[in-house]
Amino acid sequence: MGAHSFNGIAKDLKAGKYAPVYFFAGEEPFYAQQLLQLIEKGILNESERNFNQTILYAKETNMIQILEEAKRFPMMSERIVVVVKEAQYLKATDWELLVSYLEQPQPSTVLAFGYMHKKLDKRSKVGKAIKANTVFLESDPLRDYQVIPWLEKELGAKGFRCSSNVVATMAEQVGTDLSRLHKEVEKLDVAMGDRRDLSADDIERHIGISKDYNNFELVAAIAERNTAKAFKIVHYFSKNPKEHPVQMITGILFNFVNNLLQYRSMKGKPEKFIASALKIHPYFLKQFAQASRHYSGTQALIMLEELLIFDRKCKGVIPSSANEYEHLREWLIKCVL
Repeated sequence: MGAHSFNGIAKDLKAGKYAPVYFFAGEEPFYAQQLLQLIEKGILNESERNFNQTILYAKETNMIQILEEAKRFPMMSERIVVVVKEAQYLKATDWELLVSYLEQPQPSTVLAFGYMHKKLDKRSKVGKAIKANTVFLESDPLRDYQVIPWLEKELGAKGFRCSSNVVATMAEQVGTDLSRLHKEVEKLDVAMGDRRDLSADDIERHIGISKDYNNFELVAAIAERNTAKAFKIVHYFSKNPKEHPVQMITGILFNFVNNLLQYRSMKGKPEKFIASALKIHPYFLKQFAQASRHYSGTQALIMLEELLIFDRKCKGVIPSSANEYEHLREWLIKCVL
């Protein structure tokens, strides 16, 4: 059967087109969880599930028991549904039994595996058999530059209208965790009622991301060399350390300075080329254009060197009596002031 797309599988499931075996794998669990939920909730009605649907957890079972369930005949229903969660915990010997089942699966059964947070070894005999004889989907985590387009699509599907700045703030603060991003969009959908024009105030009110004091605004302040604003944001962070850990801020600053150096080296190239090379959303190009006017190449290199020192101080490699946020202020004084 080979590899399939999330949208294609979801469309078939909603249309009542079912395959005998599904296998959802990969380091990004969001799509697997969504599809398993469609299988759990969408194939059988509530009365049919009592006798014809089984949810198993791999830590508590083995392939013999799984296949015993899969080989049962339905009772007062067209199908048996068997969902195996956390399938990555099954033993190697279990998978050999599945290969035999895949040669002649029970036609009245829908058997689905969620192989979470891990890639399947598709070079092995078992991996090849699974990929060839199941509806197979393997999902990788989103890259940073893919988050904004993904979030724009999710918000658009709910009918939301908002600026790129609002989307960028959400993406920067929540990160690449698709399950969390999806939950935040669902939360907004409920909280906003019929209103579909989404503002920074709405994000602050319903998600808890400050419109003025967040990582996105800190980077923007540094890019425009607005030291007063940058110091205010860092002061706010120091009062709310759980929501704004320095380790996360350090990673964001490293990424910003590295991209600034690369941006400066590509001056004169088409914007589309630069955005693709930096792996960023085109929206952020104006930020780097602005930063390149405020910082020379030499200054950007100093920013990077001082970030390395700042990181070592935070990790205790370089002894210091100051706390992490004081180190961050020190970096701002040396590089941005």
